Amino acid sequence: MNPIDERKKMIGQMAKEAGLLEDPHWLERLDEPVPLWVVLDMLLKWLDRTEPRDGPYD
Repeated sequence: MNPIDERKKMIGQMAKEAGLLEDPHWLERLDEPVPLWVVLDMLLKWLDRTEPRDGPYD
């Protein structure tokens, strides 16, 4: 396995462990294009986990 494939697999596994990737079948299809809504859904989930909940929104 080349370094790029290993990196893709590691990123996919990290996304799954973080709860950003709910469908485990995506780990087998990391080179396939995804619809924009899938990317946006993952980003929104990430933002919900990283932004402070008790502060003002800017």
